[in-house]
Amino acid sequence: MYIKECCVINPLNKANKEYINYIDTSSVNDGSLLNYQTLFSNFPSRAQRNVEQNDILISSVRPNLLHNYYVKKDIGNCVASTGFIQIRCKNMVCPRYIYYLLTCKKSVAEYIMVADSSQTTFPTFNKNVIENIKILHEDLSTQQHIVDTIGSVDDAIEKNEEIISKIKAYGNKLFKIIDTNVYINATDIIEFEKGVEIGAANYYDKEIANSLPYIRVGNLLNNNYDTFCIDNNYRKCDYDDILIAFDGAPGRNSIGLYGVYSSGIYKIKCDNKYKGFVYFYINSNLCQDIIRQNSQGTTILHASKSINLLKMTKIDNNTLLEKFNCLFNKMINIYKKQITLRKIKQELLSRFFD
Repeated sequence: MYIKECCVINPLNKANKEYINYIDTSSVNDGSLLNYQTLFSNFPSRAQRNVEQNDILISSVRPNLLHNYYVKKDIGNCVASTGFIQIRCKNMVCPRYIYYLLTCKKSVAEYIMVADSSQTTFPTFNKNVIENIKILHEDLSTQQHIVDTIGSVDDAIEKNEEIISKIKAYGNKLFKIIDTNVYINATDIIEFEKGVEIGAANYYDKEIANSLPYIRVGNLLNNNYDTFCIDNNYRKCDYDDILIAFDGAPGRNSIGLYGVYSSGIYKIKCDNKYKGFVYFYINSNLCQDIIRQNSQGTTILHASKSINLLKMTKIDNNTLLEKFNCLFNKMINIYKKQITLRKIKQELLSRFFD
C-alpha cells in the first residue's frame, strides 16, 4: 500500500474565514510548532491549506531544514502555506505513524535528492514524491506501537520547546520593564566575532569521523544541523554562545548550538555576568529595529554596518543581571536535553523505517 491509497494529498479548500491562524514553513521545526500568526485581513496569497487535527504538513521547499509538523491538537481556523504538502489520512492508517514514516531519514533523503535536481530558485519537490512512498507496516496495532514508542520522545521534545518559549517571553517582558532610556554603545560590553566561509568543497551533508556541525544562517532558525566539516582551526562556538546573523536574515539569532559558524554569523563575546542580559537585548525591539533600519540589499540583506550603531540599556543592577543569567542558563540546559532527545528520536526512526 502506498501513501496515495490511504491519504488525501492537499485536500480541497473550505469556505473563506473571517480570520485565520496562519502557519508558514518557518512556523514549524521538526515536529514543533514555534508560532502562528492570527490575521484578520490581508491574508497572504499562499494561505490556502485549511488545516484540521491529525493533518501532516511537510515543507516542499528546502526539505533539509525539516519544516514539518503533525497537528496533534485542533487549532481553530488554522490555515497553512502552500509551501507545505498537506497530508490527511483515511481511517485505514494511523496519522502519526504516517508522519513518522514521512519524516524519517530515508524519506527526507529522497525529498532532498529530488529537490536538489529541481530547476527552481530554491530546492523544491512536489506531492508525487510523497504519494509514491510505500507503507512499511500495514497492521494498525503495529503502527500504534511505533507511535507510542517514538511519540513519548516527541512529546518530551515539544514540552521542552514550550518551556523555552515561556522563558523567552518572561525574559523579553523583563527587559522591557527595566528599559531606563539610558543607553550605552553595545560595543562597550560586546565583541562581535565574525565566522568563516569554508567553501562548498569542504561541506559534508552528513556527520563523519572527526567532523563538526557547520552552522549557517538557516540553522539559527531551527537549531538543526544539516552540514558538517572537518575541524581545521576554524572559529567555533559552544552551546552557551550567542550567535547572530548580519547577512541573509539580519537579526536572526540562536543559542544551544555547537560547531563551526559561517561568515554570515557573528559570535557575541562578553563578560559572563552580562550574557543573559545581552541575549534578551539582541531579541529586543531596541536592537532589532536598529538592525532592520540599517539592512541593505535586495535579494540578500546585509547589516554588518549596524554593529557600531547598536545602543543598549545601561544596567548596573547585579540582582537583575543574575536573574537574566538564570533564565539564560535554564534555556541552555534545556537545549542540551533537546539534542539528546532528538538523537534518541532519530535512532528510533531509523530502527523502524530505515
